[in-house]
Amino acid sequence: MNKQRDYNNNSIYWESYQRFFPEEIQLKENNLPIEEWWQWNNSEIHLDRLPAPESPLKIVLVHGAGGNGRLFAPYGKLLQKHGYEMLAPDLPPYGLSQLSPPSRTIRYEDWIQLLVDLVESEYKRDGKPIVLLGASIGGMLAYHVAARSPYVQGLIATTFVDTSDAAMRLQLAPNKYVAVYGKWLMDAFPILLDSFRLPVSKVSRMNLIANHPELAQLIMEDPRAAATRVPLKLLRTFLNMTPEVQPENFNSCPVLLVHPEADPMTPYAFSESFYNRLACPKKLVLLEGAGHFPIEQPGLEQLSAAVLQFLANLASTTAK
Repeated sequence: MNKQRDYNNNSIYWESYQRFFPEEIQLKENNLPIEEWWQWNNSEIHLDRLPAPESPLKIVLVHGAGGNGRLFAPYGKLLQKHGYEMLAPDLPPYGLSQLSPPSRTIRYEDWIQLLVDLVESEYKRDGKPIVLLGASIGGMLAYHVAARSPYVQGLIATTFVDTSDAAMRLQLAPNKYVAVYGKWLMDAFPILLDSFRLPVSKVSRMNLIANHPELAQLIMEDPRAAATRVPLKLLRTFLNMTPEVQPENFNSCPVLLVHPEADPMTPYAFSESFYNRLACPKKLVLLEGAGHFPIEQPGLEQLSAAVLQFLANLASTTAK
């Protein structure tokens, strides 16, 4: 492990988030994740692992465009308390992951392939079936990975952000000029603009990431989360991504959509069409009173109950 860069000893911004979670799943000195580094295409990918040796499944948490793996660790603690192992990578350039060379401009396709390779590596490590848990745009990212990887046995998402839908692109952008003209400029002049870097808050409605204003501000100012400057190449390729497998043809694994009911950033209406088209076994749970970053009750309890039931069903199926 690169001891010059870690969360547990050097990067303590994540501590500011803990008070927004129930005390029983907050991160404290005696229950911190184990930090690891995974080599991928000559780059160092930071992993948070919450081990559970007897876990029948392994949950890989996929963060979105304003987060990192450590931001969601309290949800991982909840899973660990119930006997499940969780792994949370930092998708570069977010978190502590380091690209090589540092000047490399990552594409959305790279995120997909990184996770496909990580899932394979983790499955070969101990043979435990893999479940993806995607938060925010990580939900659709997890879908792309599940469609490509034979090792994924279940998919949980908080939202499905299908950017092949023009209405979704307009919903994500701060205004229609960014949604329409910004995309046109990126598509027209990729050589000039791909390497230009901006915080995601400049091209999205990141102020809506949480319904608690103080939490939203913390995320927007986090230098390893929403304040990270990302290359426009990543944004351009994300906006232009079309699912390799359309939902009508997706039967790789069962899906649980745990969509926050009070989500102004990506309202359920924008996930509904994609969810309804899914051909696989599926279940929807709307989290009452919960925002895009679901910390509110009773939504948080409903999230826990739905996820744990989904995992228990998967565990009993894969054990046969």
